[in-house]
Amino acid sequence: MATITHRENLLAVIRGEMVDQIPWVPRIDLWHNAHQHRGTLPKKFEGMTVEEIHRSMGWALHKMAPEYSRFDTPEDNYHRGIGLFDLKEHPCTFEFSSDVDIRVSVKEEEGAEMTRIEYHTPVGMVSAAHGSTPEMKNAGASISWVKEHPLKGREDYKVLAHIFGNMTVKPSYERFNKFREMVGEDGIAVAQGLGLGCGSPLHFIQKSLMDATEFYIHHNDYPNEMAELVEAVELAYDQSLDILSGAQMDAVLWVSNVDDMITYPDLYKKHFQPYIRKASEVLKEKGVIMVSHPDGENQGLMSLLTDSGLDVADAVTPWPMTKVKIEDYYDQWCRPGHMTIHGGIPEMLLLEKSSTREDLSDFMDNLFKTISPGTRFIASMGDTTPPDADFDRIMYIGDRFEKEGKLPLAAGSYNPLSSADLESARQMVTPKSTEETVADMNVEAALAQITADVLEGEEEDILVHAQELLDQGFSAADILNKGMLPAMDVIGERFSDGTVFIPEVLLSARAMNDGLDLLEPYLASSNVKRGGRVLLGTVLGDLHDIGKNMVVSMMKGTGFEVIDMGVNVSTVNIVEQVREHRPDIVGLSALLTTTMPQMKEVIDALSEAGLRDDLKVIVGGAPVNQMFADHVGADGYAHDAGEAVVVAKQYMEEMEQHA
Repeated sequence: MATITHRENLLAVIRGEMVDQIPWVPRIDLWHNAHQHRGTLPKKFEGMTVEEIHRSMGWALHKMAPEYSRFDTPEDNYHRGIGLFDLKEHPCTFEFSSDVDIRVSVKEEEGAEMTRIEYHTPVGMVSAAHGSTPEMKNAGASISWVKEHPLKGREDYKVLAHIFGNMTVKPSYERFNKFREMVGEDGIAVAQGLGLGCGSPLHFIQKSLMDATEFYIHHNDYPNEMAELVEAVELAYDQSLDILSGAQMDAVLWVSNVDDMITYPDLYKKHFQPYIRKASEVLKEKGVIMVSHPDGENQGLMSLLTDSGLDVADAVTPWPMTKVKIEDYYDQWCRPGHMTIHGGIPEMLLLEKSSTREDLSDFMDNLFKTISPGTRFIASMGDTTPPDADFDRIMYIGDRFEKEGKLPLAAGSYNPLSSADLESARQMVTPKSTEETVADMNVEAALAQITADVLEGEEEDILVHAQELLDQGFSAADILNKGMLPAMDVIGERFSDGTVFIPEVLLSARAMNDGLDLLEPYLASSNVKRGGRVLLGTVLGDLHDIGKNMVVSMMKGTGFEVIDMGVNVSTVNIVEQVREHRPDIVGLSALLTTTMPQMKEVIDALSEAGLRDDLKVIVGGAPVNQMFADHVGADGYAHDAGEAVVVAKQYMEEMEQHA
């Protein structure tokens, strides 16, 4: 009897067949990049590529995500700033219309080689810049950082609509077929759609053309311009879909980095799901497997993802890194035959500073007990192996699957939620109307409209209503403390429990801040004490800012004075800014397991500078937990922006009591 190949085995799992045992397909590309750059690859792997390591270990190749750092020529990566890539994993390429004049400059900026591109068109010009910092390379980053997004203001919409509306998408089958041949039977050569795994034209705009948090403000403020740009991008999408339907491929990664905080349920349902379904109908008719990459919080997207025609969920990252446990993922996605999980092992369990060996063992014990019968499950990291991972833990996980992953798995102790439990949970997370909320808050009748304005994010109305109250003799302090701040407390609580999402928070915070600007002169003249001073930033080597921006908005909206240091902030810079601004609290963010160690470096540097005892340090970010916070010497840990505000308020109360 012929031996089944890795590719055949993985395809069988995705079809829901009962194979011999759960496949173990670790992702080690970032780990390899970092150690190769540092010159610290383990001796047995020295001089080996990622593919050679996989083959030597008997692992299937992990080819779900494209290799953004492995392009043939620099030109293949030039247009990363507008979300376009020309890589071997793409069965299609693109060509701009002749009236788009492209001007490229490459130069070093603060130690990073940055590529800046200007797109001159008959209707105007947009520019974008991207590159890689030394810290990114040391951390194994596989994709460049967009320092300057092309969509900055209202005037940029028509330019980008011209670029995408007149772009030609063409086949690149020969290049893709070479990639398929390289992977061979050692894995699944997953193709890529247009751009960076963007499921729909609006997802492309959100993820590729502008700052992620600014997107929600634009989506609210410029609906007509956004709709015209969506229409233009859809023309390119339709061309790429037609080309993909003619390619020889097993699978395509159609949508990635969906998360119920960033791509919140209502946005996903209205603006992402319809085109994902359209693509699914076209490609599944050709026998193509539809892959998603939902690597964050998915509690609010569980049923929406399965209803989108998707077959595989790659990089699934369960509790304790996110809210959903692995058994709940399996019960809702795999057991009913909706989707196959490719992932499931939280990468924090590979790090000694974030978890113990016992934590990993307990997780594996629970996994084998609760994912019976074990079909539709391909084990891998929740996202990727961190550079500082304990490689012995990877070997340990592989050994556990080898010994205990024979199928079918026996049923264990898992008791799935009943229909009554699910209905009760749905009722618990349904927010009340603004009118009901204000009524329950016991807000003075005259201040109720101010509270409603903040809850609804009405930045123009709050100015009118606040001025009316000032004219009637209400104090600025009462308007702030009794009308505005209670509303932001409600928003923070709702964000933490998942009943409101980023847009509501940002719009409420904007209304709150506009109101504060109006009240500021009155507050200053009456010596009203505001919240403490907070210094916030994302640590060196980390360029993620969505979580940090949410904390900035929430902190400002709840009365704190906030100094935003931005992203990729060096330890030296943080110490200098602490010395200059003398904050009460320093908040440090990291989204990558590769950049988490910078937090300890910052805290140690503050101690060495004699500044540590005068402030509190709060840390946060997806891979951070309480154990890590304790390890690095932080005073506190916050899971999200709402919790960060709660912790900061507690510290300010403690400081005032001891003052």
